[in-house]
Amino acid sequence: MRLLLAVLLCISVFPLFAQEDPNPQTVVFEGFLMLEDSIPIENAYLINYRTMKIVATNSKGYFKTTAQIGDSLMINHLTLMPKVVHVPEQSKAIDTIGVDYRTYMIEPVVSNSYAIQMKYFEKNMQSMYRQLEKLGYHPNISKSVRIPPYNPDEYDPGLTIRLGDLISLLKRKR
Repeated sequence: MRLLLAVLLCISVFPLFAQEDPNPQTVVFEGFLMLEDSIPIENAYLINYRTMKIVATNSKGYFKTTAQIGDSLMINHLTLMPKVVHVPEQSKAIDTIGVDYRTYMIEPVVSNSYAIQMKYFEKNMQSMYRQLEKLGYHPNISKSVRIPPYNPDEYDPGLTIRLGDLISLLKRKR
C-alpha cells in the first residue's frame, strides 16, 4: 500500500516540474541588425538555442523567424561580437538590434633583420658583377654595392647601364 501511494505521489508531482509549456506561444520575431553607425549587417546568422534553427540576414540586415517567447537567439558573424537576444513577450513591429565589431589582436610580423638582407644583397650583387664582367662590361662596384637596396629615398638603385653599353654588348655577342 505504501509503495502504491509513493508511486501515485511521484506521478502526480512530475507535471509540476516540467520545463516545457504545454501550449507554447509562437511569435514572429523580425528585425534589422545594424552597426552603431546604422550600417546594415549582411549574412549574419541568428541561431535559436532551443531549436537550433539558423536564419541569415539579407543585404539590408533584415531577418525574420518564428520563435517562442523567451527563446535565446545568438547573433553570429565573423566580424562582430557574439550577442544573445531574447524574444520579448511584447514584440514591436520590427526590432532594430545594434551590434559591435569584434577586434582581433595579432602579433607583430618580424622579418629578417636588415643586416641579413644586406648580406644576401651584396652576395647577389657580386654574382651579378661577375656575370657582367664575363660579358665584357666592367661596372663601377664601389658606387653601387653600398647603396641600401630597400631604401625608397635613394635616387641611384645601385646598378646603372647606359643604352650605349647595351648596344656595344649586343654587337660583341654577334
